[in-house]
Amino acid sequence: MTTPDSLIAHWPLCGDADDAVGGHHGHATALSYTTGPTGDPVGAGEFNGTSSHIRVDDDAQLRLGTGDFTLALWIRCEDPMRHVFGDILCKFDPVSRCGLNLHVAGSSPAYSAMSDQRHVHFGMDDGYIGTWEDLGKPEPGNSNVTTMVTYRGQLYAGIADASTPDKACRVFRYDSESTWHDCGRLGDDDKVLSVQSMLVHRGHLYAGNGNWDWDKARGDIPGFTSGVHVFQYQGGTQWRDLGQVGEGHRVMCLGSFDGDLYAGMDAGDGGGKVFRYSQGDWVDCGAPDGLNVEALLPSGGMLYACTHGSIYLYEGGTTWTCIGNKPFGITQIHSMAEVGGQLWIGTWPQGYVLRRETSGEWVIAGRLGIPEGLFECNEVMDLRVHNGKLYAALIPKSQVWRYETDGQWTLMASLASRPDWRAEEIDSWCRVTCLNAHGGYLCAATGSCYSRAEHQDVDDTLGRVHRLAIGQVCSHEHDIGGGWTHVAAVREGRQTRLYIDGALCAQTEAPVRTTFDLTNTSPLLIGLGGQTYFRGAMADVRLYGQALSTQDIQGLGTLP
Repeated sequence: MTTPDSLIAHWPLCGDADDAVGGHHGHATALSYTTGPTGDPVGAGEFNGTSSHIRVDDDAQLRLGTGDFTLALWIRCEDPMRHVFGDILCKFDPVSRCGLNLHVAGSSPAYSAMSDQRHVHFGMDDGYIGTWEDLGKPEPGNSNVTTMVTYRGQLYAGIADASTPDKACRVFRYDSESTWHDCGRLGDDDKVLSVQSMLVHRGHLYAGNGNWDWDKARGDIPGFTSGVHVFQYQGGTQWRDLGQVGEGHRVMCLGSFDGDLYAGMDAGDGGGKVFRYSQGDWVDCGAPDGLNVEALLPSGGMLYACTHGSIYLYEGGTTWTCIGNKPFGITQIHSMAEVGGQLWIGTWPQGYVLRRETSGEWVIAGRLGIPEGLFECNEVMDLRVHNGKLYAALIPKSQVWRYETDGQWTLMASLASRPDWRAEEIDSWCRVTCLNAHGGYLCAATGSCYSRAEHQDVDDTLGRVHRLAIGQVCSHEHDIGGGWTHVAAVREGRQTRLYIDGALCAQTEAPVRTTFDLTNTSPLLIGLGGQTYFRGAMADVRLYGQALSTQDIQGLGTLP
């Protein structure tokens, strides 16, 4: 291995946050030290996922501009997952959307919690927004793609109803050029029409079924109140049935926490209960309040759930503690995320995005959708951080919004439409059901309100998947595991490259006629960024002012 002479800064994190080659010393908060990848007992910084981070003051040498650079370091993510994994490093101005982001995240498919797969995302931006690309319609007879997840580097989508029951309740994998591969149906019960939830847990893809159409689920339309199950994907079109979950009619959400798989159920016969899968059985974990369990989320070593109106902390056994009871007059919660170490929720009918402060108080971060004073039917269906910014998906006009600051959001797109749309007519409402990061893009799926096959639109905008380039992003979308992993992010000219343990795993080219000038005056942060605090350990953080060769990167990632 050669020794590059372009080392701008080197933070070994061996007992302190000092720069070993210059004056870019870090200011550490709540950082402890642990055994590093070489076995040194204080050879790495331990980040607690709730407050630990290092701040390095801005300096001209750290303003990477348009030049080549390499960021290289060792990370060890939490295992099993009890927290959103978080950001490795960023130097990013969220106002101008200028700078770089490097973070770890498991794919999070709408209502379901974050998967426990540790994917690495390396992003740059200079205020660039591409154009939405249509990835096609997985099933022509479907009007709602209900959920999306990235699994082993590929994008999977579940659908609701279809023209016939045998075509409904199926999972599809995106191939290329708007083509989708059928991965099979969740069971053969023709009374169950929807893939309701999906999640990657412990290296496997799981999906829960049900009837998205609430009139069918609660029996208002007879003949569809059947028991529901969770399935494990076996490859091809095969799914292994893990058995019926409780007595409900919808597996509303799935969650991975502390090595266990959880499922949240609907109200009514489902009792609004949460179940944990253990040794082939579904164990009753109690009902937070008896209403639909809409979403699950691991955060700060705890498991959280939200129901139609309230937010709960799981205390173990069958005990749940309410930490928010219908704040600001909301009646439903449909999404939950951790951003900046705090819980955020997306609600109905005002379209509030709410954030929980450290004091426990809930505050309004924005009101999205149809403006205040008109018919209230705004539902925030998903919240997702991508390349340093938070995005939200909405009903009733199938919108995607971007968070700027409290009270200020930017409308990105309306991805579906019906010519007969009216706020007072539920059948005409359109959704962006879910957002997902895949292949360096932000993906969004559309759907009708009830998800009935007959609710197609004349322009065929429902039941489709779209993607958008936001800046330039490289992603390694395979699980790196819970051991020490060497990560290197490189920019060379118009190309970015991402290396995992010395192997090139992803590369991208900048859009034509686009230059990403990363110059900003924001501090460089280690262990914190646009997503949240990092949970795990880091060591040997290096920043070079050149694009290192593969040989040099492999040398940095080789232990003595």
